[in-house]
Formats: sequence, structure tokens, C-alpha cells
Amino acid sequence: MLKRAVIAVALLIAQAAGAQPFQLGAGTESRQWLPERAKVANAGGRSPITIRDDVTITARDGTTLDARLFLPTLAPGAAPTPCILTADGYGRSSGTGAEVDPVLMDVASRGYAVMHMSLRGSGKSGGKATLYNEFGHDSYDAIEWMAKQPWCNGKVGMVGQSLLGITQWLTAKEAPPALKAIVPQVACGDCYGLLWYPGGMNPGPGRLARRLSPGAEQEYETAIQHRDLDDWWKARTTQAEDVKAIAARGVAVFMSGGLDDYITPGNIRAYEQFDSPRKRLLLAPHAHGWNIAYLQELQIQWLDHWLKGADNGVEKAPKVILYVKGADRWRYEADWPIADAKPVTLQLAPGRSGTIASLNDGALTARAASGPSATLPYVPGAGPALPVLLSSSQGRSAADQRPFEAKVLTWTSAPLTVATEVTGYPHVSLWAASSAADGDVVFSLNDVAPDGTSTQVVQGYLNVPHQASLSRPKALTPGQAQKIELDLLPTAYVFQPGHRLRLALAGAASVPEGMPQPQGPGQNPIAFTWAVLQDAGHPATLTLPIVGTAGTQLTAR
Repeated sequence: MLKRAVIAVALLIAQAAGAQPFQLGAGTESRQWLPERAKVANAGGRSPITIRDDVTITARDGTTLDARLFLPTLAPGAAPTPCILTADGYGRSSGTGAEVDPVLMDVASRGYAVMHMSLRGSGKSGGKATLYNEFGHDSYDAIEWMAKQPWCNGKVGMVGQSLLGITQWLTAKEAPPALKAIVPQVACGDCYGLLWYPGGMNPGPGRLARRLSPGAEQEYETAIQHRDLDDWWKARTTQAEDVKAIAARGVAVFMSGGLDDYITPGNIRAYEQFDSPRKRLLLAPHAHGWNIAYLQELQIQWLDHWLKGADNGVEKAPKVILYVKGADRWRYEADWPIADAKPVTLQLAPGRSGTIASLNDGALTARAASGPSATLPYVPGAGPALPVLLSSSQGRSAADQRPFEAKVLTWTSAPLTVATEVTGYPHVSLWAASSAADGDVVFSLNDVAPDGTSTQVVQGYLNVPHQASLSRPKALTPGQAQKIELDLLPTAYVFQPGHRLRLALAGAASVPEGMPQPQGPGQNPIAFTWAVLQDAGHPATLTLPIVGTAGTQLTAR
């Protein structure tokens, strides 16, 4: 997507191997925490490779697609190898291509014929690029062409990150017979409600910047012509039924990404929808990056099993490899969402917490309370707004959130008595009335340290008219309260003892000063004021997926 954040292997090893200054979540000590230096040992040596730059494929409509081929040097008489395709919407000679080629050469050296292809409208390929147009069809044609070549044994996989991972989902949707495995990294198959229109809100700064991104200049101009999830979008996304169909065909999918990445939640949702044992999920601590040695070896392990038939334990291994932030440790899990995570519900109460001079300074407590509604104004261009959560290059900001929280609605808990792990989707439920026929909500779950510093953990976005349907929004009735239900983005995070939980609510998200490559929703052009109800007939709650035993302490207070 935008310029990638390449994460040094040494950084991740230091995070996983160093002395741990933080506590694990209470009751999680006996879970499958990984050794200090997590690694994968793949069998087999390396082969020299040859590179061919004279490869062209003709798509079904006659468009010529340009490609580079990496071929392993095999022993005389050796059988053809499985093949790997990376279909690149930026063009194989772009900056992205330069980053990708070393990874592809490494894959080829392990005994795979690998092709790096420029999709239509990019590099030297013909045709016109708009937004994901013909990605699936072009890649289908390339895969079936590869499967028939003398250097391919007929089995094809795909690898790639970001836009190159989105392409994998769109290709698998088209069901090329030779496609057996894909490895989409930091990607989303359904990018409408996550990347372009987060929760139905307007496109944000990251999408606006696409107009200046080489190879992607036309994306924005076409996407803004389709405000709702219409047939145009459905042709460019993998909806839940598409993911289920991919699983039913037996394609093996290894999804991965970063907890601080802005499109990885799309891979996480796809993992949940993928009804097949042929799946794996890795969630790392990074932002929009992928150059991680541990992940590369896991990728090779996956391809070796599903394309070469290697008996390397893939099918018996835990399906989820998870980095838990706040504890700063890797862990295995049997599945996602975590089956034994316990939902713990806290009330958004009108009683003051005494921790911040926000518009209401509400409390997060296990005990229900009743009081007057809380008022939250929003004016286009003036806010108030909460900072967007993520930067594509640096992940989430560590900036103190108190200056922003002071201008919006907040609810804050008492200090935690034990380390508390929240892993999954925090869920907010409340009743509110807008003064207009439109209205957005931006929630931020933050970690408040004993000194009062507040740090973002995870956010959630919703244009309320799009709540029931992204395809058919329903205008709000001004002054009429309605129930708002929202899953925040997924997280895996340990709040330390003595810290507090804080939920902040604004009508918009904005870009904090100095944040590079910000990602998140855009702002609503219509002014509105929310009246958030807090009476007995209209409960407001935050439900947390607690892993371990900390939930008993939360509900006892």
C-alpha cells in the first residue's frame, strides 16, 4: 500500500528474548508461551537460481502481462517443481518490487519456480489500472499458464503482502484449478469496510494519499464513486461466502499480519470465516511490514507441506501464533477467537471517575448506574476528534491521549489489581440520539498508567446509518435514540496492575501532528451532536474478552 515499514529481525528477537519487564495476564502463565528465541527449522538445502526477464502472459481479453521468472537449478532429470506466483499491482520494477524480489529469490532457492508478474496497468504490462480491476482474472490466467509450463509440476501457490496479498484473495475467489495454497500477508480480502470506508465512514488520509502513490493513482477516483457496498465493490472483495467457498475447494491459506497494521484485521476476519482445517494465522507486533525471518520460514514450511507434501508437522501444529502486546511475548493458541476468553461486561456509568476533566468524566464499573445523558458535539473541521490509531510505517502512536480525551466523552475504570489480558474484539453497546440524519462514532480503548498518561490500545469506527447494512444505509431520525453496537478492532494486550482502562468516544478521527502515513477514517461533512443515554432503560456497556482469571477482579469492583 504506502511505503512499507520493514521490521528488523533483531528487534523482534529482542522483544521476544529479552528480560520481561511486564507481567503476563493473570491466569495465563501456563498457556503455550513460545521459547525466548522462536524459530522454524526447515529441511532441505538451497539451489542456485536463474532469472528470466523475457516472460509474457496473455490474459483472456488479450492484455499482455509482463513477468520475471526465478528458476531453481535442478539436477539433470529432476522432476519439475511446484510454482509460486506473486501478482504485483504496483509493477515488478517498482519500489515494492525491489523489496519483494529478494524474498522471492529465497523462495525459488528452496526448490520453487517463482514468477513475479506486473498486473494490468502497472510496469510494462498492458491495460489500465483502476481499483483491483481484473486482479483475480489476470492472476487466474497466469496460474493456469504456469501450471502447463515444463518447469512446473502443475501445483501453484501465491505469496505476497499488502496489495499483493489482496490479489491472492481475489485470485482464490476465481477458483483457478491449479491454485493449492496462498500466503496473504498484511492484507484484506474485504477491503471496503475496513480500508476504504472504515465502518461505513468516509475514506481517510491513507486513501487520499493513494492519489500520489505510483501505480495506484486511479484507485481513489474510482472508489469514491461507490459510497456503499454495491455490486462494484462485491466484485472487488471477498465476502464471507467467498471465503467459505475458497475453504470448501481445499485451498490452504496462511494468513499473517501485525497487530499494529491497519489492514491485518481483514486477514483476521477471513481466518474466522475460513471453515477448513487448512488454515493458519500469525499476528506479530509490527505495523505494515513483513520482512521478518521467522515469518519467511513459516511461509516456506506452509508451502513445503501443501505443495510438496512435506511431512513437517504443519497439520498438527497450533493454528494461531500470537504476539501479546503489553506482555511482549509470543504464544501459540489452538484457534481464534480464543475459545476460553471470557466476556466481562463493564458499565459506562455517569458517576465521575475523578481521573480526567473530559466532557463527562464517566466511570467504567461493574455496577449499573443511572443518570442524565452525556452530550458530544461534532463540527466538520473543528471536531472534537480522537487521533487516528495507526500509521502505516510506525504503527500506533505512543503519544499521551489526555489532551484529546479532555475534549470528548470518557469512561475510566478504577486501578487494576492484577495484570489483565484483553485478546479478541472489545464490544461497545449504547443508546444515543443524533441531532442530524447522519452521525459517526469513534471509540478508543486506552491504557492509563499510574502517572495519568493515556496510551491508545485499539479503536473502532462506525457511520451509524451504515450500522445495519453497508449496502443500504438508513438515515437517522434526529432526536430519536437508537442502539449502537460495535466491535472494536481486534487486539491482544495486557493492561498491567495499577493501570486503568479508559474508553473514549468522539464523532470523528483526526491526524495528530507529526504522524507519518496516517491510516484511518475520514471525517463527516455534516455537523451533529450526540446525546448518549445513561439511564436504566438504555444501558451502556463495554464487553472485554478476558483471557485468564482477571475477569473476576474486574467484576468484583
